[in-house]
Amino acid sequence: MSSIELRLLIGFLVAVALLIVLIVRYQLPPFIALLVATLGLAVIGPVNLDEALTGFSSGLGGVLGSTAMIIGLGAIIGGLLESSGGAAAIAHFLLRRFGAERAHWTMLLVGLLVGVGVWFTVGLVLLVPVVMTFARTAGIRLLVPAMSMLAGLSAMHGLAPPHPGPLVGIQILHADLGQVIVWSLGVGSVAALISGPIFWRYCEKFVDWPAQNDSSQPQEKQEAGLWRAALVLVLPIALMLIGSTVSNFQNEIAELLGDRLIGASAPQDVVESFTWLRLAISTIVGICSPTVAMLVGVLLAYYCLGTCMGLSKHDLAKITERSLLPVANVLLVVGAGAGFSRVLIQSGVGEILANLISNVPLPPMVLGWLIAAAFRIATGSATTALTAACGIVASWLEKDPSIDPNFMVLALGSGSLTLSHVNDGGFWFVKEYFGLSVEQTLRTWTVLETVMSLVALAILVILDWAI
Repeated sequence: MSSIELRLLIGFLVAVALLIVLIVRYQLPPFIALLVATLGLAVIGPVNLDEALTGFSSGLGGVLGSTAMIIGLGAIIGGLLESSGGAAAIAHFLLRRFGAERAHWTMLLVGLLVGVGVWFTVGLVLLVPVVMTFARTAGIRLLVPAMSMLAGLSAMHGLAPPHPGPLVGIQILHADLGQVIVWSLGVGSVAALISGPIFWRYCEKFVDWPAQNDSSQPQEKQEAGLWRAALVLVLPIALMLIGSTVSNFQNEIAELLGDRLIGASAPQDVVESFTWLRLAISTIVGICSPTVAMLVGVLLAYYCLGTCMGLSKHDLAKITERSLLPVANVLLVVGAGAGFSRVLIQSGVGEILANLISNVPLPPMVLGWLIAAAFRIATGSATTALTAACGIVASWLEKDPSIDPNFMVLALGSGSLTLSHVNDGGFWFVKEYFGLSVEQTLRTWTVLETVMSLVALAILVILDWAI
């Protein structure tokens, strides 16, 4: 290892330690602490200060550009669900169907089902009001149902197509999409089951969790909004699931429909007359994009949970304003986390860790997991970790055909979930939305992600050996 690489590794470790100390010990606001840690990395590590600040701004702007509208719209939906009694109605319905004693299994199932179709962030924004109301109504601690829901969302985001990380892995490693989907659903569900409800049922006593305020609503109002609330919650999720599926396979869909409607040997002028197929498909992708889907959800919520329940325009405006108040802090913290992550990515610390691990004499699947974990720890981004790791392990598959590319994609995906900490945007989302301290988030969310990653790896090693 060269002196520059050693200095960069030391700078990375010092920056992360400095960040945690500033927030936990000195109670510095996370946004300021993340900026200070970025400057510390530039001073200690061989990173140009101007480039570090540019990278920080670029990362912050990038994540805000892609998530700010989604978070804002999701906050409005959440506020309307809570104010109208819709979230309580859904909670009562789930309690009647499954019972308070199965609250953790219920929220795991909800997290898995929602996580298949939408990004982790979107699922979190939509489900936080539901899981909070569910736990409060059932009279139980929020910790286990919250961790169960997060386990389901995270497992699907990291392992299952059509999420971007697994799809990129399939393309780079030439894996079979169908097999990866089947195995990811099985492995992800079992890993989420063990790391979520089972693990936290035994470990919740070791963790402090903020108490919830009792703000239950009258039973009549809760029941009145049940199906309207369910429609408001499910419609954006369904639209995004359709959009992501069509977006990933739009060329194949257009070719298939074109062949069925006009035949593969039709004249060119007839073929050109069916260009509306691609136009229609691209329109569907646009309508079902996350931003538009969430906007549809907001408009539907205004009608179903507002107008239909007797709320005036003034009432809706007040609910909207109240819902958006906490969003500014969430956006600043998450954006700063993304900026810090971008600087780490540009510094190349992930490649240095990966090169060190590559020389360890271990089975290919375990090595791949370690490399993805190294990128995850260094950069904070699960998608970046999986993509970067694929670039390293792709040559292994060319040299050794005995390595199963389908299991390797999942091994890299599980590695990309490891040890989510202060450089991960998801870490700050969980902290802010559940009102946790940094220490509490490290003891819950970080532990959850790491346990899930290790369980998924163990399952894959057993499957690879058995099959």
